[in-house]
Amino acid sequence: MRQELIAISEFSANAQALGYFYQARYALFLLLKSSPDLHVSIEKLDDIAFEKEGTPIELIQTKHHTNSVSSLTNSCADLWKTLRVWSTAVLKGDVNTNEVIFTLVTTGIAPEGSIASKLYPSVDSRDSDAAVSLLNEVAQTSESKSNKSSYEAYLRLTEQQRKDMLDCVYILDASPNIVDTKEEILRELRYATRPEFKEAVFQRLEGLWFNKVIQHLSLESATTISQVEILEFINDLQEQFHQDNLPIDFLDYIGPDESSIVAHQRIFIEQLKLVMVRQPRIQKAISDYYKAFEQRSKWIRDELLFLDELEAYETRLVDEWERRFEAMKEDYEDGAELETQKAGRALFNWMDQDANIHIRPRCTEPYVMRGSYHLLSNKLQIGWHPDFLNRLEHLLYMVAEEAK
Repeated sequence: MRQELIAISEFSANAQALGYFYQARYALFLLLKSSPDLHVSIEKLDDIAFEKEGTPIELIQTKHHTNSVSSLTNSCADLWKTLRVWSTAVLKGDVNTNEVIFTLVTTGIAPEGSIASKLYPSVDSRDSDAAVSLLNEVAQTSESKSNKSSYEAYLRLTEQQRKDMLDCVYILDASPNIVDTKEEILRELRYATRPEFKEAVFQRLEGLWFNKVIQHLSLESATTISQVEILEFINDLQEQFHQDNLPIDFLDYIGPDESSIVAHQRIFIEQLKLVMVRQPRIQKAISDYYKAFEQRSKWIRDELLFLDELEAYETRLVDEWERRFEAMKEDYEDGAELETQKAGRALFNWMDQDANIHIRPRCTEPYVMRGSYHLLSNKLQIGWHPDFLNRLEHLLYMVAEEAK
């Protein structure tokens, strides 16, 4: 875990970027733990905010530090920047302290006897009145220039407003860091799928979540994200991870232009040109090829395939192709070139439009089969033109020579 955290820290642009990722991941964790009638927003009312029927009920600030012993002292920036946000919201009337909870989630640690330690959720250690007195003292006497605007926002509150606000403030120090939050999410998913697939489900869930967060932020959306949306996606994932199904991850993937494809991945394209398939369909074939390649690779990485399942699937594909290919050769092998091209194109059309050969009964996405055929075509294990092997075999030797 520590090594993973160090790796994340080293390769993030900076600590601020890591803080944003933490905020988004922690929001997902909280949403999974919340009730179905709650909705979450990010960077709208606060870092994270929960609403019920359009009314904010909890505003959450998140503070992430790679150093777990970061101290939440009485004059630290994390505490006072958070109070400035909440004080401003109270002053502007954006929130009602009778209806909302303010929560600071931090990986830092509050020293014993500090302001933060007096705002723990536990009744035994909580003393919000003492916290107000200490905050007043710091705001009135501290000479910190970096905290000046925060002190001013806090002091603009009346004494009663300060008391009302601090009565609603809860500080959760020593909270899970960005790596540990992932582990917490995995625990929440323990009933969503079989244990061996939890990591694969998490990757797909977080991918959807980050996409929703990006859309939410880029559109400056007034809408919120509900737990129901996320649970529906998890339920759909559950279906995809059944033994008779596989997850589909590359529906929106668009393949590269033909001009950018390297020689060893161009043979399937030459197969199509041999039977005069037009460029728009070739481009779709390129997308199918890359979708299937990426999808199959991901299934292997996620250990979702049975032993030799891909090999068995390709054997079925080749057998179905061979039956039709041999029938075509009987009629057109010695025919005129235009006739053989037309016959080969008809064979390709069968694969592209009519064939229905699934790797598993409920994994029916067409690009898996189409792309798998193109992968076989790229190795000249199948083809469309009756004489494809004699005409294109030299390409395999060229590729082999180039690889030396």
